[in-house]
Amino acid sequence: MHFRVTSITTKLLLLFMFVGLASVTVVGIYSFYSARDAIVKRTMDQLISVRAVKKQQIEYFFTEKTRNLEFLSKSNDMKVFVAGTQGLTPLQATRSREPGTVNREPENGSRKVGAGVNEALNNIRFFIGCYGLPGIFLIRGSLDKPSVISLNDSSAALSAREYSRFVQLWRSMQDNDSMAVIDLFRKSDTDTLPACFLGRGIRDVSGKLAAAVILEVSSLDINRIMLQNNSRIGLGQSGEAYLVGHDLLMRSESRFIQGSVLKTTVNSLSAQRAISHRTGALVTPDYRNIKVFSAYEPINVQGLNWVILAEIDYAESLIPVDRIRNDIVLVSLVISLFILAIARLISIMITQPLIRLKNAALKAGQGDYSSRVDVRSTDEIGALALTFNTMIDRIREERSRRLSAMFDGQEMERQRVSRELHDGLGQKLVGAKLQLENCEGEDFKCLQKTYVEIRNVFGSLIDETRQISNDLMPPALHELGLANALENLCITAGRQTGIEIGFFSHGFKDSPDDKTIVYLYRMGQEALNNAIRHSGAGVINMQLIENKENLILIIEDNGSGFEQTRGSAGGNGLYNMKERADILGGTFSIETGPGKGTTIRVKIPKKA
Repeated sequence: MHFRVTSITTKLLLLFMFVGLASVTVVGIYSFYSARDAIVKRTMDQLISVRAVKKQQIEYFFTEKTRNLEFLSKSNDMKVFVAGTQGLTPLQATRSREPGTVNREPENGSRKVGAGVNEALNNIRFFIGCYGLPGIFLIRGSLDKPSVISLNDSSAALSAREYSRFVQLWRSMQDNDSMAVIDLFRKSDTDTLPACFLGRGIRDVSGKLAAAVILEVSSLDINRIMLQNNSRIGLGQSGEAYLVGHDLLMRSESRFIQGSVLKTTVNSLSAQRAISHRTGALVTPDYRNIKVFSAYEPINVQGLNWVILAEIDYAESLIPVDRIRNDIVLVSLVISLFILAIARLISIMITQPLIRLKNAALKAGQGDYSSRVDVRSTDEIGALALTFNTMIDRIREERSRRLSAMFDGQEMERQRVSRELHDGLGQKLVGAKLQLENCEGEDFKCLQKTYVEIRNVFGSLIDETRQISNDLMPPALHELGLANALENLCITAGRQTGIEIGFFSHGFKDSPDDKTIVYLYRMGQEALNNAIRHSGAGVINMQLIENKENLILIIEDNGSGFEQTRGSAGGNGLYNMKERADILGGTFSIETGPGKGTTIRVKIPKKA
């Protein structure tokens, strides 16, 4: 099915709409993707900022814990307490901190430990209370079964898992002066608050490891830093920051999964990259298999191979993009309607003058040359309307001139035929009638003489009638051809006028159609008559030439010539010759000037 738009108004309207909609579409798509890229960049920058802040807070938290532990391990009170309880058995210092036992204050059977030791312990506990340290322990003794002393006012029993971690920590500090760290673990299967331990050794004056201070760090403290549901910090309704260990298990609580510490595996691409000591941001599925923006980075805490991730759901982050898209669509619709209205107005402004011009041209094509187009502007359309009006005026003048020339030619031909009939045939018929009337009542000899004279008159009348007929349409034109007809015309005219008239034909095969033959004959006849009547020439030459492309008729004389005026080819005769040449699709030219003679050339293209 083919759809053709023929109305210029519709074409302009569609063109304006296409250009307008294409522009709006390009601007809309560019704006949409620019806004989306800006929002994605802003989201990533926010996540990177949150990640940096949380990382700084976690690192500062562990740094403070490390400083507290270091202060305790080097404080005089701790050294006094360790020295004061050095000679006591584990049960004398405190009830053994093996699994299932409880804390007791230091005692020596029925007697109290020295006042200096108690004062040191009180000072230690005061420091612990000031800094809110939930679990401080002192470990010493053998590597296989060391004793553990709680320095807090606590009566909680140690679990087997907890005691084994203390033993592990105690063994690792034998040949290591730096801080030892035990990663987060659950003290029991029902434990909901995993903890990690930091240990620092205490050496005596001989440099031997006498004991170690152990600081417990609860996951509750870590969650207070990491788990925040405040959307104002740049994490929105679905964002979170959390810690992941080297085993890809969570080290801080998930915002969406309760009890996720050491239970939820984070096997996302960002976690894997961060564990590989890389820093960056990307779009990837998270541990819930939800597409998120994720910023990842390792954290610098001695003894802990943890990484931090800050993430927010992809869908939530692009909510502003969806709003922008909807706004762009709405604005595009409004602009499209506006463009449609403007396009309609402009197309009407452009096409209305053209429609008026078209209607006037249709009327002119039907022969009505009275219509004109109002010129209402000075632009190209106004110039076109002015040109059309000028063209109509010239066509009307040309038509009037052609009609005048045709009527004048017909009238002149009628007058010529009338004169020839009146002066020639008419006079001879009147003379014959008078001769017959004079013989009334006369004798036979008079009648016989009159008969002979009248017979001669009729012979002359027949010749004149044939001559008039030949002038109107010579039979030789169709019987003998154009070349012979023109040659006879030249011979007859030369004999009648006494002027030397020559004819020359070259390559002519007499092949044109009847119309071309008649028109060329009339143009030769008209040119010859004009030269005889007006030029005063003594020699006239006519040539008929045929080549591969054209028929050429040339009439030359050595007469007085004439001055050509611009826009005119002379009288009606020359004008008629030009019109005949135009009708045949040819050319008509005159070369003349005062005292230079005249040459007329007619060139008619041969029909294929």
